[in-house]
Amino acid sequence: MKIIFAPTKLFNEHAQTTDQGTMFEDITSKIVNKIKKVSKQKLQMKYKLSDNLTETVFNYYQTFNTSNRYIAFDFYLGESFKAFNYRLLNAEDQAFLQNNVYILDALYGIIRPLDGIKPYRMDFTNKDMKPVWKKQINDYLESQKENTILSLASKEFTDLIDPKRFKLYEVSFIDCMNGKCKKVSVFNKQMRGTLLRYIVDHKIVDVNNLPDSISGYKKHLSGMTIEYIKDETTT
Repeated sequence: MKIIFAPTKLFNEHAQTTDQGTMFEDITSKIVNKIKKVSKQKLQMKYKLSDNLTETVFNYYQTFNTSNRYIAFDFYLGESFKAFNYRLLNAEDQAFLQNNVYILDALYGIIRPLDGIKPYRMDFTNKDMKPVWKKQINDYLESQKENTILSLASKEFTDLIDPKRFKLYEVSFIDCMNGKCKKVSVFNKQMRGTLLRYIVDHKIVDVNNLPDSISGYKKHLSGMTIEYIKDETTT
């Protein structure tokens, strides 16, 4: 199986730099060059940014060509990446991660975990980006000769995968309390990172070998949907 993961908007300013590029540099450059021509005001409106964030994002793109590249899995600083804890991987773990996990992204298309990325801000809520990347993403994944895709990402990213071309398994984490069950966003993000770390630690390459339970969540399989449910009902 191959695993898809999601980027985050938070970055680790102390991440390791690298000279490693990404696989669709030409497309990324065209997108960046187009954004460079957009005024701060239009950039703020398009991406619904605060005044402070507008200045930051504007500078990301104006200085993009000269910015350092950072190892992706060290650079992202969202809940899923904090739970994963890239810094504790050994060389064997890093190799497994690089060969089996793909971050789907609105600026880079596909990012391998050890690829070098630059500071930016863009996501697939910008509907212009899905048509740019959908074919590229599916064609590349199909070229890897692996039919099974495990999604440890939200619907925004899973929707990019063509279910006619792959066996797509979607994972979610559900918390139950006194008969009421729901998906809690922050817990889902944390547990995606926790499950990915388990997969890397145990070198799991078959969806059937995912753990029956993890961090108090028990696995329930229904077709192509994998739900990990934690029931904390009190009596």
